[in-house]
Amino acid sequence: MKAFGAFNVLTVCASLFTQCQANLRFVGGKPISTDDLKSKGATNRYILEIDPRYYREFDCHDLFSGLAIETGNDNVDTLRNVDGVVNVWPLSTVPVVKPVLEADNDIPIDQVKNWTVHRWTGVDRLHDKGIRGKGATVAIVDTGIDYTHKAVSLFHQLGCWDPYDEKHYPKRPDDEPMDYYGHGTHVAGIVAGDDENFTGVAPDADLLIFKVFSDSPWDTDEEALVQAFCDAYSAGADVITASIGRPGGFTDNPWALVASRLVDKGVVVTISAGNEGHTGPFYTSTGSNGHGVLSVAAINATGNPNVSMAAENARPMAAYFTSWGPTGELLLKPDIGAPGYGIVSTVLNQSYDTMSGTSMAAPYIAGVAALYIGEHGGRAIHGPGFAKMLWERITSSGRNVAWCADRIRYNRTAPPFQVGTGLVDAWKVVKFDTQVAFESFSLGDTQHFQPRWEANVTNRGNETRTYNFTLDPIAGANIYGEYTGVTSLYDISPLRIVPNVTLPAPVEVMPGQTHRVSFEFELPEGLDDDYLPLYGGKVWVNGDNGEKLSIPYGGAAYDTEKAFDTMFAGDPYIMQLGPGNDEGWRGSFNVEKNREDYMALAARLTYPCTHLRWDIYLNPWQERYWQYPPRVGHMYYVGSATTMRDADVHFYYDGETMDKNDTIAFPLMRVARGYQQYWWFGKLSNGTQIAPGNYSMRFAALRPYGNPEISDHWDVMPNDVPTFEVLPYSHGNETHKNATTSGFRWKIRR
Repeated sequence: MKAFGAFNVLTVCASLFTQCQANLRFVGGKPISTDDLKSKGATNRYILEIDPRYYREFDCHDLFSGLAIETGNDNVDTLRNVDGVVNVWPLSTVPVVKPVLEADNDIPIDQVKNWTVHRWTGVDRLHDKGIRGKGATVAIVDTGIDYTHKAVSLFHQLGCWDPYDEKHYPKRPDDEPMDYYGHGTHVAGIVAGDDENFTGVAPDADLLIFKVFSDSPWDTDEEALVQAFCDAYSAGADVITASIGRPGGFTDNPWALVASRLVDKGVVVTISAGNEGHTGPFYTSTGSNGHGVLSVAAINATGNPNVSMAAENARPMAAYFTSWGPTGELLLKPDIGAPGYGIVSTVLNQSYDTMSGTSMAAPYIAGVAALYIGEHGGRAIHGPGFAKMLWERITSSGRNVAWCADRIRYNRTAPPFQVGTGLVDAWKVVKFDTQVAFESFSLGDTQHFQPRWEANVTNRGNETRTYNFTLDPIAGANIYGEYTGVTSLYDISPLRIVPNVTLPAPVEVMPGQTHRVSFEFELPEGLDDDYLPLYGGKVWVNGDNGEKLSIPYGGAAYDTEKAFDTMFAGDPYIMQLGPGNDEGWRGSFNVEKNREDYMALAARLTYPCTHLRWDIYLNPWQERYWQYPPRVGHMYYVGSATTMRDADVHFYYDGETMDKNDTIAFPLMRVARGYQQYWWFGKLSNGTQIAPGNYSMRFAALRPYGNPEISDHWDVMPNDVPTFEVLPYSHGNETHKNATTSGFRWKIRR
């Protein structure tokens, strides 16, 4: 059976979709109906999770039962109504991550060995003990590898995944992992590079390479990432690392879900937190938000041989670009930090170079995990609970680092929302006898406050130990932004916010024994919730043998529902970017072939949005008619709008290089906060072109913790937003009464 796209394709599955309005085809596979889907514009792509009672033929073992599909006349609403469908996600593209900084010139080979950050993390001490990751298998999901480079040429190639042709579909997996971009080669060197001039974190580890980017263009999608992770699991990976992602804000995107389920199987997963630190909080990367996934922040720990560790200004600090959490559910992310600034590693053409980014930090943590596995074994020995245990050891090892914003260093420790527990200490991870089992103390907001938390302290040593507990109230910040809802990092200054915490009394733990301890938090007092204060810190577990580990905590000292009652910073507005008329609200748009005009709608979301809709209704629709999910023909509902894929990364439409039929259908799910723009060329989510007539539109974002069935739980584009009229389009002297895919005209009216 041939594997297409993310999952094996069987025509017997067609019966599952007989209730759909659409004729569906699997991405990369043949249509499951005889209709000519291409003529219907079948470009809306989704990932569906299927109840395994309906469908169990897939490439992901029991991790994920699902399909990647392409449809011309369905959206999230209609697909969710199919029996057996558990969840639906629009298929997101993921661009290749560009390093934040790259050196202008390659580093001379004879100088490479002097540039190392291992002295900051304890990796050098482990290497001195002969601990180099032997026996561990690390899967790298990236742009491939230059396997001719002498420092990474002896890798263990059990499988490769190269999903793209020049049109993205159908995907064409093969066994050629050659990297023509350089990102994956740099990542591989960090994990396991080794020659006389350079040593990675775990130089004796085996590598599996999964190339999920084509040689051009430089993007991938969540379908390829899900499949690559599943294939890495099948190939026996102990660790999977990916320096890939896009802002997401939630834990339940398909990639994060699969990554979390891999953790439950015992596979350690490390994913970069992202390089969008300037944007401020609530902006960590999609896959890294998964439960049990190690979301890795970047730390500036200099590898310059001329800087002494004892120097006062040499204290590691948060990299200014590292993305901030928490998630939209107020769960603590990132988890841990690793060197990610000015990192020397392998690049193309037998060279070495420095790069900066969380892309460099995530593989460093993967290497630390490989060192532990090389010394103590992995999931094959310890079972499915292994990855969670190692997540705890790595997270609890963090060393405090300095706060940094806009390249300004503060005399204050960086908070967990920026760097997790801080800079990883590999010596603690591999060598400490103390094990602390815990979940990060995600306290929530004032209306969903979680005050009581527990942890298990285990003594794996040979002598009885006494442990005491201390509070480290690291830092807080007011994150309110007058024009954006949440401010950018450059306007955030550290505040001292100390919650009242009842700590456990000291405990005595005998060798091989575990003691359960409890922590009771109270909301911090004296804060102005109008300024949206976030606060966080750590609880230290201190052994009388000198071993110190920490548990991060964090919360929001405001009511999220109240704070983000307004999901739009300012009103969404209609804009005109392309050629043609630019008459604002009262303008008209002409989408005839020779004009290529369109309606562009811009909005700035103040908070990560679970559900964003752009629905079209016949006049005289009013908000009191709202019903969820809307049904075509009921309460004046015509359908949902579509937007050209990746419109938010372009300034205007270029018909020579862009395809206006490559669309995403509303509603959109799990949308990152910040500026968004959408281009509508008149196609509805059911694949038809909007017909001439008089219409209203409803552009709305579901508020945090909102119920989509209740109208008041939506923040809706203001009621005075114009209605619009779709007119027949004309060609020469001929006026066409019905709009078609070749164009239409409309007028915007108040």
